[in-house]
Amino acid sequence: MSSVLNIKKKTKGFTITETIVYVGITSLLLLVIMDISYSIANRQKESTAYFDMNAAAMTAFSRFSRDIKRATGINLVRSTLSASPGNLVLQMKKTDGTNDETSFYLESDKVKTKFNGTFLGDLTPNDIVVSNLTFRPFSMASSSAIRVEMTVGPRDVSLVPALNFYGTYVLRGSYIE
Repeated sequence: MSSVLNIKKKTKGFTITETIVYVGITSLLLLVIMDISYSIANRQKESTAYFDMNAAAMTAFSRFSRDIKRATGINLVRSTLSASPGNLVLQMKKTDGTNDETSFYLESDKVKTKFNGTFLGDLTPNDIVVSNLTFRPFSMASSSAIRVEMTVGPRDVSLVPALNFYGTYVLRGSYIE
């Protein structure tokens, strides 16, 4: 009697071709995930830089607005107007008739402020660069105003371009009645 041997082929594992295909697909997926992660990280850095620039400009312009609106006049001798870097020296009359002076100026890429000659501090943070600060005065029939121009950028210039900010404020103490 002859017996028929049934030889069954048992496979354990993957063939070399299957392994290469799986490694290739996995590598492609990892590359896509890495690219997306890198892109998200760059967008987050750019968003943070824009947020920081806007926050710095808002802080400075808030202070400009408050003090310019309170001012009764501009010390034209000590101010540098219509040029950058500008220096704005505002006069505010006190009840006894004397003047307080607040000044804004650009030094070392930062907007700084003084009150009666005493340095109060920086209006812009260290990670922000201000490359232009210009104060342009103009008069209307019954009042005076100041247009402020400021260019703000991140210290790392490769992140995003600098942005220009503008504001116009009336010296309310200058109204002619």
